[in-house]
Amino acid sequence: MSAYSELKARLGPRAPVRVADPPPSFSGELVSVLLRRDGPLDKPVTVAQRLRAAGLTMRAAHAAITRLAEAGLAVCSIAEGADIPSLARDLLPLHVRAFRQRALDSGLIAQVRARHGLSQREFAELLGLEPDTLKNWEQGRNKPDAAALRLVVAFDNNPDVIERAVLEPAC
Repeated sequence: MSAYSELKARLGPRAPVRVADPPPSFSGELVSVLLRRDGPLDKPVTVAQRLRAAGLTMRAAHAAITRLAEAGLAVCSIAEGADIPSLARDLLPLHVRAFRQRALDSGLIAQVRARHGLSQREFAELLGLEPDTLKNWEQGRNKPDAAALRLVVAFDNNPDVIERAVLEPAC
């Protein structure tokens, strides 16, 4: 029996809908949090309650539980002020690991490029960017989007993977 089927069985037949208290309100930017099932989803209701306490609506918590049961992972948007480290600690014994979106800034680009000994032109060409775009990012004239920053981090962590993705043998 899947975790989703088990959850439906535990909840029993549909009861009349009642007005639930709104989820707690937190201030701050929303942060993407990836939830990954790390074993059986034994207590989906408890996981949903903890997600609700972190500011998710009941609908969003239910959707996260469904995705965890079906696919083993789910992505939620949680307010920065919701104490995400505490949420992650509370979910660990429930076989759910939480990963927050990494905070990135554009100053990282020049550091990564220098660490790998590449010129602006070389780094831009390797990542499939216009050299002027990279130069403008490094000089603060323009700001890269999150996807571009993640590509830079991926290159920094494992340049071979990025090189294999964008380059092919010449012969």
